[in-house]
Amino acid sequence: MTSTTSAQSSHQRTQSGPLLLLANVVSMQSDDNYSNDSDSPSTRSSSLPPCLPDIASLHIPCANPVEVSESEASPLKHLNSPDNIARSDSHFVPFIRHHSSRRRTRRNNDIHIKAKIHLAARRKELLDKATKIKSLDNSPVNERQLMVLRMVYDEITMYPCESWMVLLAIIIHRAYKQVKNWFSNERQKNRTGESVPFETEDGDRVRLRATALSVCQEWSDAFFEEVVMIYNYRIQRNSRFRPSV
Repeated sequence: MTSTTSAQSSHQRTQSGPLLLLANVVSMQSDDNYSNDSDSPSTRSSSLPPCLPDIASLHIPCANPVEVSESEASPLKHLNSPDNIARSDSHFVPFIRHHSSRRRTRRNNDIHIKAKIHLAARRKELLDKATKIKSLDNSPVNERQLMVLRMVYDEITMYPCESWMVLLAIIIHRAYKQVKNWFSNERQKNRTGESVPFETEDGDRVRLRATALSVCQEWSDAFFEEVVMIYNYRIQRNSRFRPSV
């Protein structure tokens, strides 16, 4: 009798153990799921809040959350994207890009205008300086002056522009009018060699020798002045010439 009682109590403890607890929990969850599934869709929809915001479509007015059109369910597109703007207006031009290019063009024009003004002022100053150089009208050029003039005529150009003749007159210290006359007389006596039409970096149209173009393709007042000054300095430093040359 005692053994039978202990066996029954052991069987009751086994039934009330963890397995029975898990079975009861599963049974309760099954009953809840069954009761939820048995509810009608209208009951479920009525239990929802009347205006539940959808995170993916916050910009859509609050309506029936069940009936969502395909256009509303599609991924959102950026309203300010260039594609949307271009489709809405075929004549659309991005304002920022247009403004930036216009501002860059204006800046380049301002720089170009300032450079031209500075160049014109410098040329006027050099012309005034060259016209103040006094030399006898009939006096021949000395040997140093002749070598510099001959180098420019034979190696650079037979037709120097006004600004280049002004620089020549200042460097060799000869009257501007005499330098101009020398080139004119030399062309009448000795017009040999070919000349290539060329526009300088300063906008002057000259005819350069092929040798000059082979040395440099960016001739300007500054570059011409450097070449002539270096050549004149080398002649002055040459030991074969006296200091008076």
